[in-house]
Amino acid sequence: MQRIQHELQRTFSLGKYARALFSSQSPSSNGGAKKLFPEELNIIYDSKCNICKLEMDFLARRDAKLSVSVPRKLRLTDIESEDYDPNDPSNGGVSYEKGMAAIHAITAEGRVIEGVQVFGKAYELVGLGWLFKFTEWPILKPVVQWGYEMFAKYRTNITRGSSLKNLVEAHRGKKP
Repeated sequence: MQRIQHELQRTFSLGKYARALFSSQSPSSNGGAKKLFPEELNIIYDSKCNICKLEMDFLARRDAKLSVSVPRKLRLTDIESEDYDPNDPSNGGVSYEKGMAAIHAITAEGRVIEGVQVFGKAYELVGLGWLFKFTEWPILKPVVQWGYEMFAKYRTNITRGSSLKNLVEAHRGKKP
């Protein structure tokens, strides 16, 4: 593993970020290294999208309900927050543009997932995984994937009244 890490760092000059990702594996796979964060999944979402906010509020309530005596399973990170830092390893390098184009999540071990898979994992963690099992059926998986891609493509136009391109340009204009 160290040789692979060294080669990737040398070849791609990923520096601090790559070291953080490679050193943040689960305790069972690397002899006890720390996780990136205490929760099991960090979902990067757009709080200015009413549909997204509704979904995240539901998941947060469900997580809180199940986590009375155990740690929470979900961390929710608002990509629209002024504090959002894509370079923070717990955010998996998800840029504003990528995060706005599709939902992303980062596991505590540093693996980035996106799209329908995020919902399946989140619902599984809050005890409702059965709701998304059908999305894994071979006959429905491509249809569900296509449906999500169509929603994601037009989401900002529908929920925010602006194209993804315009939102990204406005966001870049806010950065010093």
